[in-house]
Amino acid sequence: MVTVALRPSLLPMLGALVAAIAATVLGRILIGAVVPIAVFDWPNEEQRIPIAELLCVCAATAGAWANRPRLWEWERLGGARTRIRAAVVAALGVLLSTTAAPALLSTTAGAQNPWSLVTNVLLAVAAVYLLSPFLGAVPSGLLVLAGILLGAAACNMVPGLYRVSPYAYVGSDGWRAPDLLPGATVPVLAVGLTLAAVAAHAVTHGSTARARRRGADPH
Repeated sequence: MVTVALRPSLLPMLGALVAAIAATVLGRILIGAVVPIAVFDWPNEEQRIPIAELLCVCAATAGAWANRPRLWEWERLGGARTRIRAAVVAALGVLLSTTAAPALLSTTAGAQNPWSLVTNVLLAVAAVYLLSPFLGAVPSGLLVLAGILLGAAACNMVPGLYRVSPYAYVGSDGWRAPDLLPGATVPVLAVGLTLAAVAAHAVTHGSTARARRRGADPH
């Protein structure tokens, strides 16, 4: 009886956990692998995106998708309790997907600004969960991935743009810190985006009216 009672609420979050573990393992294996972005050649410096960061975004997308059936059911019930449940799911989803970043820090000890890996992942993962109630999990993940790639292209085309970009791209020595922004700007923005994602899930119960009209089957 206990297993039957817990299964509906635990299985979707188990999917988010498995996705986070997979991102951590693959991230450690591929820690040195990057996606190079260079629209313009020298003197515009190539921007590099660690594949480990992109894996964390994929984990967040998978986690949001795995939780969608439960959020769909809770939304139909309505009430404050379902809002709290949806908010908790978002908070745990962001936390699980972001845990891969600290686990990868030990492999980046020689790089400059290695903590930018954590803030990058938190920004991206929070963005996935912020958008998912409105666009769906997979479109949100794809949009965030596209934004990261386009941001790298913009930083390559506009010399010095990386100095004000909260998402830090990798150069020859490590992550380039946005040194023209006040020191606490990026962490505050990352935490603020996380809180916005949690609030969005609480307000929408994890889905929207448009999503509800698509039919009874969430799959």
